[in-house]
Amino acid sequence: MLLWLFLKLLALGTVVALFCELGIYYAVILRCDWPPLKAQAEPQGSSEPVLKALFLADTHLLGALRGHWLDKLRREWQMERAFQTASWFFEPDVVFVLGDLFDEGKWSSPEDFKDDVKRFQMMFRHLSSTDLFVVAGNHDIGFHHE
Repeated sequence: MLLWLFLKLLALGTVVALFCELGIYYAVILRCDWPPLKAQAEPQGSSEPVLKALFLADTHLLGALRGHWLDKLRREWQMERAFQTASWFFEPDVVFVLGDLFDEGKWSSPEDFKDDVKRFQMMFRHLSSTDLFVVAGNHDIGFHHE
């Protein structure tokens, strides 16, 4: 009886963990949609092509100076899952990342900065048919405390 209760709780915990770590991204994104455009109401073939753009801002990836490994692991997992799910579902033509990619850009050593860039590229990988434009922010190049 006690073993059966333990197995039920273990199964429930597993389902909850899977939903919270994977399923939640789909549950939220499936409620989103591209806004309807007037051109879509016109007969097929007469409308202008539509550019689908995805915007991101202030990812603030933690660096080697202030970033705890567990916090980095958790935040980066969530950002990567959210981005990959949105990219898969919406299939944007272009992605804009609007600054503050890193939290310690100005203070990172060249080696740490290269590592941060590799992590960014891995997390926000995209199809070759999708253009990616990245703009540096004040946390990336400094001057926000000066």
